[in-house]
Amino acid sequence: MAEIDESYEIAKAIFEGASKDLANIKSEEDAKLKIITRVLTDALGWGFEDISAEHHNENGFSDYIVSDGDHDAFVVEAKKVGVIGITTHALTMQKYKISGPALKEAARGIAQAAAYASPLGIQLGVLTDGVTWVVFLPHIPGGRYQEKQAIVFPTFESVLNDFNVFYELISKTECRKNTYKIIFDNIHENRLVQTASLVPAIPLSEIHVQPKSALAFDLEGVFAKFFSNLAGDDDPDLLINCFVETRESRVADFSLERITANVLGNLEPAEKPVDEGLHSVIETTIEAGTGQTVFIVGPSGAGKSTFLDRFFKKTLPPLIRSRCVVISINALDATGDPTTAIPSMTNRVISLIEDNIFTDGIPEWDNLLGLYHLEYLKRLKGVDADLYAADKPAFKRKFAGIVEDLVENDREGYLLKLLRDVVSNRNKLPIFVVDNTDEFDISYKEKVFQYFQSLSRSAKFCLLIFPVTDKSAWSFSKTDIFNIYSSKSFFLPTPSPREVFRKRVDYLKDKINTQSKEKTESQYLVGQGIKLKITDLSAFASVVENIFVDQGYSSKRVGELSNYNMRKTLKLSKRVITSSVLGIDDIVKSYFSGEIVTPSAEKFMNALLKGDYSHFRRDDDHEIFPMFEVDINIRQSPLIHLRILILLRDAHIKASEETDRHINVKSIYSYFDLMSFSEVAVEKSLIYLLESKLIEPFDLSMKGYSQDQRIAITHSGLAHVDLAMANSTYFEQMALTTRITNADVAAQIRGAYHENLSLQEKMENVRRLFATYLIDEDLRFGAVPDRAEFALQRTLVEDVRARWCSRFIDVPILGDANVAEGVIATVEKFDHSKGFGFASVEGLQEDAFLHIRVADSAGFDVHDGDDLLCDLSKNAKGYYISAIHDVVTPPSKIFTGRITRLFNERGYGFVYVPELGADAFFHYSIFDRDVQSNLSEGMTLNFEVKTDAQGRHQVRKLAEGSHNTLSVRSAPVIQADQPK
Repeated sequence: MAEIDESYEIAKAIFEGASKDLANIKSEEDAKLKIITRVLTDALGWGFEDISAEHHNENGFSDYIVSDGDHDAFVVEAKKVGVIGITTHALTMQKYKISGPALKEAARGIAQAAAYASPLGIQLGVLTDGVTWVVFLPHIPGGRYQEKQAIVFPTFESVLNDFNVFYELISKTECRKNTYKIIFDNIHENRLVQTASLVPAIPLSEIHVQPKSALAFDLEGVFAKFFSNLAGDDDPDLLINCFVETRESRVADFSLERITANVLGNLEPAEKPVDEGLHSVIETTIEAGTGQTVFIVGPSGAGKSTFLDRFFKKTLPPLIRSRCVVISINALDATGDPTTAIPSMTNRVISLIEDNIFTDGIPEWDNLLGLYHLEYLKRLKGVDADLYAADKPAFKRKFAGIVEDLVENDREGYLLKLLRDVVSNRNKLPIFVVDNTDEFDISYKEKVFQYFQSLSRSAKFCLLIFPVTDKSAWSFSKTDIFNIYSSKSFFLPTPSPREVFRKRVDYLKDKINTQSKEKTESQYLVGQGIKLKITDLSAFASVVENIFVDQGYSSKRVGELSNYNMRKTLKLSKRVITSSVLGIDDIVKSYFSGEIVTPSAEKFMNALLKGDYSHFRRDDDHEIFPMFEVDINIRQSPLIHLRILILLRDAHIKASEETDRHINVKSIYSYFDLMSFSEVAVEKSLIYLLESKLIEPFDLSMKGYSQDQRIAITHSGLAHVDLAMANSTYFEQMALTTRITNADVAAQIRGAYHENLSLQEKMENVRRLFATYLIDEDLRFGAVPDRAEFALQRTLVEDVRARWCSRFIDVPILGDANVAEGVIATVEKFDHSKGFGFASVEGLQEDAFLHIRVADSAGFDVHDGDDLLCDLSKNAKGYYISAIHDVVTPPSKIFTGRITRLFNERGYGFVYVPELGADAFFHYSIFDRDVQSNLSEGMTLNFEVKTDAQGRHQVRKLAEGSHNTLSVRSAPVIQADQPK
């Protein structure tokens, strides 16, 4: 799509050519062919597929309907050159009343265009003969369009002289933004255009960097290095070793290993003890001879790529791993055009296979001769038989040239020979991991999917793995091509940032780099004669652990604001740690003095919002959106962002499926239209929210804003609603720094902030003034209908008033507080030897802590997989189960099974249960410590099994009172039964 400068040059060339040929442009069809269509497609960015001609409706046949997807942008009524009479000699753009004298002779054509637009609900009309262009609105709410002005370009020169306006009216780029509505509103009503200056209480010029102590300044460098280590910038193994496991990831680990092993051992599948579902898939695969397809599905931030990297490097047993050729393809490395992307992927696959199977990644002549041996024999016995008999060296030279040509010019053919060599000659399994296809449209995904399926069929035995988001998986599952091939899917949830921090901090405590010699010699007197020397970063690891692991709210908040993107989460965490607000030098001093000072939730939020500045800055590098700031050009309610997010949050809460979370943009327009909010104001808000990642499109391949999108609220969006409605620190900083349209109110807020009162009293006044402004300003933009679907919108103003205009504001929870009573929590892992464990609660991002004292006091013996009816509480360290009312796990049956896989370094394994025809997961914690070290694959166990709603099996506890037992808690049975 051409930018405006390029578009101008194209239009200029079209008009210059038409001016010279004007005598030959005699008919309406000539004007369409030689001028109008070329201007629309070449200069204004519309494709031929966007234009439908002679479109029939109840009022006749329109010359053009110009559309963007399924959205009709405008109608064009074309005329023969010279037919449109404009009673003016102006050579520049003009604004004329449609029913006025200047457009008298054009009135009939304008009426035709309006009549064609009306039945289709099209909101923009164009009348043109190629030379003169009349642009107008065919529908005016509450009035007659004839009484309003049209924008008229009477000549070629007038279009070029005001090309920026012409472009903003009917180019594809600007029509997507509805820019024409702003232009016409400025002409008709001046209702949408922002005329007031935006003024903050605290101007940007008064927001300064806060000074730091010498120790704090040096510590900033220390923590910069530490967070770089946490991100794995210099240690790629960190991501693998610190992958946060979930129940789903463990099952995916085990099942992927089984699929890999069974595709490799496909000639004797019956000897492999696989669960019923995988066994069926593998049998089908063997019969078809085409390999296996696996989808690793999970939201952004779930660590799908890391999971697979870890699986092939750490999880897969060495013997199986040595027989795999893993070929990782990043779709982002190729263009989005299949005609060039597929050849690019072909070359990438070839390079990876060559690196894997040839010395130094370079095939020698004997290797190539083996690949093309059939061609060699055909020529030896066929067309070059005489040459071979007469001169063998000449034959070899000729064949070498043929092979060189085939390798260089038939890349796909060469690739297929490499794959067959890997499978047939080397007895290895090609495994394609095709990542990052989410960024492309469904058509591109289908072509890439089909391409790798074709490679799989050629290789005969092959494993295809596609890591995709849950939304991409859902969309792709609806395509015809998906249903042609059998596949297996595994879901990976987003890990808790708290657990990510926990694992990475523990990992780095053993692998910390010291600072440079100059830094290690820096000493600081921190009080009481204690000298601090920055030599050991493990001390700072403990500080990070205290803030982001021990205090659950901290890691949860930065995780939400970054939409669980771990790199951004770490960036926000570093911002907090190094903020002048936090006083990290005091915290580090406290660490060395023996008592760590834990920052309050209020101080944490201040550090997050301000960073190194005295107040929140819009232009600082953070993930925080100024919720109440309006557009500088378009008039908006300062509550419009919050209103849209509340609508989407409601859909998010009520949704039973992922697709139900997303609302069509046009539906959002209609919803707010009933509240009298202008479409342009809503559109501007949606664009800001998309750009700020508070909302997201269903189709991630759709770049930028479009009316055809379906959108949903993100984790960051949910967090911002919570901040705006419940966090006093956030609301106060927005009150002080948000640019508002009322300079008097800004001055009042500024005065209240500088008033000689206590900080609490000052902030109460600041909040009240700002909240009153928000409410009063919002009421100027519309009214909420008295209908059930607007209940949340109706109570919003009252919620703002009740929360922020009252004298007393609740502070964030610091001590113990009840969260919920009578909830169901599922025990994920309970270690009786340690006396504690963790349980998951639906709707919580993090597990709840469970101490054995709580279970003992209630008289219950708790085991893995149990469902507990309990009370949930929260303190500064996070959620915990404060009381157990009942264990609601259904009665369990005793099963006998054999250990099929142990993950010693991770402390869990799987046991095959013949009676269930499936594998069950277990933690090592069900065994006593002395037994754990003696576990081996092939051992037989007697145990109870818990099956969850998704059909996943977990060993609840070992059975009691059986014979041939080892010393295990509750006298369970472990029989040494070696595998056959």
